[in-house]
Amino acid sequence: MKKIDNHLSTISNESVYKKTTNGSGVFIDIETTGLSRENCSIYLIGILYPVRDEKKKGYTLTLLFAEDPGEEKVLLIELSALLKSGPLSLITFNGRHFDLPFLIKRYEKNALKAPDCLSDGSDIDIYARLRPFRRSFGISSLNQKSLEKMLGIQREDKYSGKELISVYYDYVKTGNEHLEELLLTHNRDDVLGMTEILPALSYERIFTSSARSGGSGIKYAEEESHLSFDGMEAREFVISFDLPEAVPKPHLFHNLRLFLEASGNTGVLRIPFYEGELKHYFDNYRDYLYIPSQDKVVLKEIGSLMEKTETEKASPSNCCIKTEGLFLPLPNGFSFPGTAAYRKEYKSKAEYVLFGEEIKRSPLLGEYLAEVLKNWFK
Repeated sequence: MKKIDNHLSTISNESVYKKTTNGSGVFIDIETTGLSRENCSIYLIGILYPVRDEKKKGYTLTLLFAEDPGEEKVLLIELSALLKSGPLSLITFNGRHFDLPFLIKRYEKNALKAPDCLSDGSDIDIYARLRPFRRSFGISSLNQKSLEKMLGIQREDKYSGKELISVYYDYVKTGNEHLEELLLTHNRDDVLGMTEILPALSYERIFTSSARSGGSGIKYAEEESHLSFDGMEAREFVISFDLPEAVPKPHLFHNLRLFLEASGNTGVLRIPFYEGELKHYFDNYRDYLYIPSQDKVVLKEIGSLMEKTETEKASPSNCCIKTEGLFLPLPNGFSFPGTAAYRKEYKSKAEYVLFGEEIKRSPLLGEYLAEVLKNWFK
């Protein structure tokens, strides 16, 4: 087994790292001979952690490399020694799904006790934090290399972990130093790459921290119009607001017809209106009569004055009023007090509110924004 230590005087985004982990985070990434935890082994582990010598400053990047698959147990024992000191939080990319359970199983297979930090829930998984909003990012895949590319980060390594499995077996047969360097470079870049993409967690906080704060910090909320791709006028509600923290790079999120531009410390959300006729359904339909010839309902007190042949009992699906206007879509379960909810049809799930100044100036507009961010970009 080879243990390669590299000293780094600093790391990318050191301030973000310290803020996120209180300076106790350990970046970790593994390379394996396949995806099966039962039958495949770990041949390379990279970890990055603060220097533990009080007289020195900086960070240590350690690569543990099995020159033969039979050295996996030695690798794991060495990893346990490195993870022994003090409380720490592991930082991974997709570690909850892959690295950590793989490590735990391989410790079990080698009759070793796994370090507690692999399963105590204190880890920070960058991918798991961003995953709920992955479709809104507008990139083909939310893997680490795609996220690095989105942030404008270039890396030397061009291989995937899957592609390097055959490279490792060729190395085991030949001991070729060039092949070894390919393997080490990939793992080293994955670990260092996590320090580069750590600020991407600020994108996740747009949707979670803004929701927890009730969407406070609204700067601007107005109706705007623009020409759509078909040359028709489109109207939308534009809300500009303070982000929980600055994002590392401007990005446009989208989900169906909603758009959210995040740049610096500011977010701009654009919500298309629905223009046309919608219906408000009454819950107390038993208090109404339906007039088929007019396709409308009236209270029984009024309907009783009409000929019985003109009316019939109202039902949940026809007991409504129709309104033409400009409507703002509502998140599920959200409402502005004192306003009616409208739908396209009785069984429609999507609800709207008739838009007007009282909505634009509502003290609950921040809560509305928070609900949209939390639920509509997943």
